[in-house]
Amino acid sequence: MFSLKQKAVLLIAIVAAGCSSDTNGNSKPSLQSGINNHLTHIGSYTTGSVNKDGGIAEIVVYNKDNQKIYLVNGALGSIDIVNADMLSLDNFTQMQLYKRIDIAAMADEEGFSYGDVTSIDIDTKNDIIALAVQDTKYTDNGSIVILNYEGGFIKRYEAGVQPDMVCFSDDGRYILSADEGEPREGYGAIDPKGSVTIVDTFANTVKTVDFTAFDTKRESLADSGVILRKEALPSNDLEPEYIAVSGGMAYVSLQEANAIAVLDIASGEFSAIKPLGFKNYNNIALDAVKDGNINITTQNIYGAYMPDGIAVFETNGTRYLLTANEGDAREWKDDTDITDNLKIDGKKIETLDVSQKDGLETGKNYLLGARSFSIYNTDDMTQVYDSGSDFEEFIALNYPTFFNASHTNNELDSRSGKKGPEPEYVTVANIDKKVYAFIGLERFGGVMMYDVTDPLNAKFHDYINTRNFESEELAKMGDLGVEGLYVISAEDSPVNKTVLLTANEVSGTIAVFEIR
Repeated sequence: MFSLKQKAVLLIAIVAAGCSSDTNGNSKPSLQSGINNHLTHIGSYTTGSVNKDGGIAEIVVYNKDNQKIYLVNGALGSIDIVNADMLSLDNFTQMQLYKRIDIAAMADEEGFSYGDVTSIDIDTKNDIIALAVQDTKYTDNGSIVILNYEGGFIKRYEAGVQPDMVCFSDDGRYILSADEGEPREGYGAIDPKGSVTIVDTFANTVKTVDFTAFDTKRESLADSGVILRKEALPSNDLEPEYIAVSGGMAYVSLQEANAIAVLDIASGEFSAIKPLGFKNYNNIALDAVKDGNINITTQNIYGAYMPDGIAVFETNGTRYLLTANEGDAREWKDDTDITDNLKIDGKKIETLDVSQKDGLETGKNYLLGARSFSIYNTDDMTQVYDSGSDFEEFIALNYPTFFNASHTNNELDSRSGKKGPEPEYVTVANIDKKVYAFIGLERFGGVMMYDVTDPLNAKFHDYINTRNFESEELAKMGDLGVEGLYVISAEDSPVNKTVLLTANEVSGTIAVFEIR
């Protein structure tokens, strides 16, 4: 929770303060710092598109070799390559596009099917870029596409169905993709198998690993708290969302199942599926009611953590996993696994439909997500820390007029009956012998920064939000819908200081922050 000093800071410089306009008339902030001055907004890039449904600026990475930023631009089916060498610590920099790579056109030229480009990663050991590209048909295998730094096609590997995230192992030998396998035509149609694809670039082999081995263990998974659709096999129902790699192991978030799968990369085998448990809101406060008021209090409900982005780090010989506890429903065609039958103070609350699920207790009500980030010991996936109600308490204290607003409006309390501020993504960085976690809030916006050097006693460090609450026009509302984060170390940075990048999928922007 926050200190008395932090709680005394009321109504801090809301993002609208200090805004100017660029040549297009869009609001552009001057240098702006976070509440504790550890994060400073020094630059931006705009794709030129906004979309209330998101999907524009999604995943962002940096290439230290050429000082360029690479961005997945979902709206155009492209990779935007952005010049970062013009960044400055003294003046706000509007970064410029260097080159836009049309992946759909590339697919036509190179003979692979293109449905969507979803993720990107860079391996500077071998000077290559990897993309996750989904097939046009939701039931067919997608691709891991390899490019050079200029965006030129090198080769393509076949992945599983709907690759949604791609990453390299630390040594560059392996490329992995999280293949979701969602039943996009509803459960009456085909539900593809979720999987992880492993490319061994040294041996030039490709292996796609699914969860068939756990079909015979379905009952024990559900008994442990892994959430499964009734009568569905784990091999069909488990949907990999995100991968974090460390020490030859890959940790895979199974968001809707509220679990983490553990994968030995070299052997290509899953060793375990670990449930993440449930948050007890009888003991931890939240605002669960959309009533136009701020009312953070305990309730007789539970939260399924359901992380989207995850990250891993080691300290004192122990490995820890960080989770951004977003929450996610299964909604395909006419199928949905959520209900609004629960009412609190006469207001409907969105919860999981327990009647459709195994792994949940009858008679209890479960929210999607936990409005927090958590830290787990990877040895047994025991939770050692959770940020509790920090995020909502902080927003209520410092932004009371816009508490739990969504990323497309400034309406007070609009997200309280659903997933609140909605933590989407987490990344971690070592800076000056300390370890920091950065958590992007998809709905309310901004980035929370925590000192996690002692994982059992993580502490709030800073927060910054670069949306513009003075405007109701989407194109002038600043950075909206944090989707991806990336930390550039000081030794690799174009400004010789550690830098944080955020990709904002609604506003179609990248925000750049100096970390102090």
